[in-house]
Amino acid sequence: MKFRTKLLILLLIVALLPLSLSFLFQRASMLHFGNKLASDTHIQLNRSASTLLHSLVDDFGRILKRDKAMALLTLESQAQAVEIRLSSPPPKQPQPIFFSADYASPQNQPKDLIKTQKHRRPTKDGKLVPIPVSYSQQVIFLAEEKNPQDVANQLNQISSMPEVYKTLHDIQPELFLWQYTALESGIHSSYPGKGGYPVDYDPRQRQWYEDAVFKGEPTQQILTDLTTGTLILTLARPIYAGDGKLAGVTALDIDYRQFFADWNIPAEWADDADSMVLVYHEDAPDPLQQLEVLLHNRSEDHSLDWRIPVKHEYLAIDDPQLQVFLQDLLRGNSAVRKITYQGKESLWAYGSRNGDEPFPLVIVPYQQIIAQAVSAENYVNQQISLSLTISAILTIVVVAAAILLAIMRSRKVTHPIMQLTTAANQLAEGNFDARVEIHTDDELENLGHIFNEMGVSLKERDEMKQSLALAKGIQQQLLPNAAPDCPNFDLSARSLYCDETGGDYFDFIELKNSKTLQFGLAVGDVSGHGIGPALVMATARGVLHSLVDRQPSNLEVLASELNNHLYRDTADAYFMTLFYGVLDPAERSLHWISAGHAPTFLYRSDGHIEELDSSGIPLGIIEKTNYEMASVIKFTEGDILLIGTDGIWETRDTAEEMFGTKRVHELLIQYANADADTIADQLISDLDSFRGEHSRDDDITLMVVKAC
Repeated sequence: MKFRTKLLILLLIVALLPLSLSFLFQRASMLHFGNKLASDTHIQLNRSASTLLHSLVDDFGRILKRDKAMALLTLESQAQAVEIRLSSPPPKQPQPIFFSADYASPQNQPKDLIKTQKHRRPTKDGKLVPIPVSYSQQVIFLAEEKNPQDVANQLNQISSMPEVYKTLHDIQPELFLWQYTALESGIHSSYPGKGGYPVDYDPRQRQWYEDAVFKGEPTQQILTDLTTGTLILTLARPIYAGDGKLAGVTALDIDYRQFFADWNIPAEWADDADSMVLVYHEDAPDPLQQLEVLLHNRSEDHSLDWRIPVKHEYLAIDDPQLQVFLQDLLRGNSAVRKITYQGKESLWAYGSRNGDEPFPLVIVPYQQIIAQAVSAENYVNQQISLSLTISAILTIVVVAAAILLAIMRSRKVTHPIMQLTTAANQLAEGNFDARVEIHTDDELENLGHIFNEMGVSLKERDEMKQSLALAKGIQQQLLPNAAPDCPNFDLSARSLYCDETGGDYFDFIELKNSKTLQFGLAVGDVSGHGIGPALVMATARGVLHSLVDRQPSNLEVLASELNNHLYRDTADAYFMTLFYGVLDPAERSLHWISAGHAPTFLYRSDGHIEELDSSGIPLGIIEKTNYEMASVIKFTEGDILLIGTDGIWETRDTAEEMFGTKRVHELLIQYANADADTIADQLISDLDSFRGEHSRDDDITLMVVKAC
């Protein structure tokens, strides 16, 4: 029998008896507590409940004013941002524009579309489902099917609005549902970005737009969203161009339920309390419809804390018992009153009414309030204290028994543990020959055998780690520490290995035998990665440097001789792709040759990008292969040449999608004005972000040559 099993059986025998007695005693105590709860006084409890309810509705009123003020401030900030952009010239480099149709196109839609329960739309069968939205982009919809070219200036002016929308949205993201701007020209901008606009949609015909234009000041509307059935508060404000003319209206929608997110009814009342939000319509034609219920916690759908009534719901105020409540309502008073309504005695707590602004009402049955008494609470505390005392005594007994058992068994247990501790310390100090002798016929003996085997494994692993570290250091020394200073050019290079060593290679070689200052540029990739490719890389580097000294300008001969060397040395085990060129700073030219190394990206200052193909097969495959030099590259200021290994465009994300050459094009266009170091660092950063949690599968090497 295992040691753990024997000790467990013994501890259970010692612990079960007292714990069982404790359970029986606590059960009897709780039964006595239930019978005692029937009688107590309710005066103090009533006073406490009234104070709490009064504080609850007053606090909610302050929260409602705070959130309303914050929403108005957000609207004002949003309006100012739009007006500033409309009064300024269009930016030279506008942000991307995503129209409503783009969101339905997998090729054109924003990359960060997500679905949340916050934004939903009904299906044909009436079921609400989440819709995809973008929190980094807005959506542009053109009313009356306008041509984008006709309003291009305004589109460019508001192209940067997503950063404003997002900044304001992030202040309290759960509060704001939609933020949008409609211009007189027919442009409609909405955030977060989404699709699905009807073809005939025209925001200028909406009530919020017409009211804001008519009043010339911020307006608000409380209405039920016909799409989702959600009660929303729409705040709108007119915006003006630099010449003072009306430019349009900016607005935001708030999920009205979010105003009540902080309104928490005490848990002991939550099941029986009736909570609602009311609005008083003083000019209602029917007196029985003056007090409308906007939100109500009584719903057959218990998945929501609040619901919007399917039909308009009103609180009948013609009951004589509610006259005192009606008087407080008309005077704008906040109060807590005991009212008998529909045959039930309850405490009514309501906030003060301010015009047509909503206000809260909480109705708690009086029987629920007086159900708990101070005397019962004190008695419960005594019973709990007694139970805890008994439990503590029993726990002490169990602990004492466990300590006694531990002392009795310590000699057999601690000696092997001390051996393991001593040997582990020796192992930590580098003594991989440390061993233990444990003979207990249980798990400790098995642990000793595992420990003894672990020392041998760690020794082998340590030796391998030291060898790899040494190889890594040597290989890193073969690569240039920094790019050389080159007139008329900005140079930069990076190399990252997926293992300790790798087969990628780059080099800047100053050609000392040339009459003018010239540099040899080399980027290579040996098949595979690890120790083998690293040795081939080192061999290729040494041969290349030797050949460059003898053949500084004859690239065809240089490539052919290097191919012959690698063919003989690798014996078909490896091959190598290589880009090599001679850069002439004075002539702003590059004579180059490529042995299976493609593509190479050439960005021209006019924005055109060309992918240069290979001029020959990889090195080391076929002996005595002839190579031809490619067309000479003539640089103008702003041109960029990016030479990289396939680890760049073949990088995969967690969905096994490749980075591809298209993203390389986009990066060159985006950072065309940056220096070579920035371009190289940004490409590495983009690859890391794209890869995410996916591990690096191949070495990554790149060289950036930018004409200045």
